[in-house]
Amino acid sequence: MIKKYTSAILPAFATAAVAVLAANPASAQDAIRIGTSSVGSNFYTQAVGVGEVINKKGNINTTVQSVGGSAATVRGLGSKKIEFGMANSFAAVTGYQGTYSFKKSGAVATRLVVQGASNYRAIVFRKGKGVNSPKDLEGKTIIGKRRPLPELELITNAMLKVYGVDTSKVKVVGTTNTGQAIKNLTVGSVAAAALPMGPRAGNIQKPFSDGVFDFFHPTKEKRDEMLKLLPGLIFGRTFDTTAFDGLQKPIHLFAMNTLFLTRPDMSDDIVYRVTKTIVENTELLKTYHPQLAQWTAKNSLENVQLPFHAGAIRYYKERGLWTPELEATQKKLM
Repeated sequence: MIKKYTSAILPAFATAAVAVLAANPASAQDAIRIGTSSVGSNFYTQAVGVGEVINKKGNINTTVQSVGGSAATVRGLGSKKIEFGMANSFAAVTGYQGTYSFKKSGAVATRLVVQGASNYRAIVFRKGKGVNSPKDLEGKTIIGKRRPLPELELITNAMLKVYGVDTSKVKVVGTTNTGQAIKNLTVGSVAAAALPMGPRAGNIQKPFSDGVFDFFHPTKEKRDEMLKLLPGLIFGRTFDTTAFDGLQKPIHLFAMNTLFLTRPDMSDDIVYRVTKTIVENTELLKTYHPQLAQWTAKNSLENVQLPFHAGAIRYYKERGLWTPELEATQKKLM
């Protein structure tokens, strides 16, 4: 269950802060760009907190850049537009493998630094559109895809199939970011949308409280039927009623792991310092966003699906946490 929390992050971090700079100038090798999702999103808020802590405790200049979504973040690493990035595991692993949305563009060589909390996807129905179940979407328009987040289309298609919706009667459109999706929901130009979200995320809480939309509440059994049609990197989770103010019943939704990535060509020293700073400052990190408390060494070394950067491995070895099993997994993934 997702427990209630009160975020301590200042509103400015969630909306306006795109750069975190040290008081004293640093050399180019001591400055990094962190790519993440759209401004105001759960990932963006977390990335700003991570950047601030790396700046304060790791003595590295950080700039947080909104690149549009997890797949875009992975591509940004591949094109060397950013040095680090926060992405969901579906985008990270399929990018590394060159599958799904990366089939045409090709595989992207990335390396893992740390792993954190799960991130989530859900479907919402616009109030006043007469949509109480997926079947009611016939004859209507849904925002059900986004190039930087290809899993949204997979989830939308799974919902339509499981509920026996005639897809020829549903218009599925896309947007470039969550803000656009919420704007379209607010003006009533669409009847539903598949959205990324976190518990108590401000960009979701406000329109929900304003009565713009309600959450689609599939039964756990129906959600699990949908999961059978989705890649194994996507799994099920449940938000309890404390996840959003005014939520009357739990939401059975979809989740993926959250990964902090870097490029293979990044210096071992920089990656070591970034890894050490994140893992050893979770108490400070959670003051920016509670989910950052889960960016621990323990979480980072469980269910590993991407190879680690050598600088991160150096840190985990220093802590005595790097095991023969992890070494075998590293060699298998390389």
